[in-house]
Amino acid sequence: MTEHKSTADLSREELETAFDELAVHFDKAARHLEHATRLAAKQGQQYGEALLWLKEIRQAAGATAPGISHRELCLQIRDMRRKALEGQH
Repeated sequence: MTEHKSTADLSREELETAFDELAVHFDKAARHLEHATRLAAKQGQQYGEALLWLKEIRQAAGATAPGISHRELCLQIRDMRRKALEGQH
């Protein structure tokens, strides 16, 4: 185990070296935090887009009533697709 010295026991050169190392670690941590923040923002934007798409799908399927389940929505969409394909033949 490394013995830790009090800052009062360190030379100016040791203090400068320690400060430089701390600055490097701080810069790395700040970059990681910035990257994580950008990813979180992007994920939030994608989540919002997905909610809008789901709302549009529900409206297109006529499934805007609050009690309609995901399964019922899927069945309505499947039925609409079937009718559309039958209409093409």
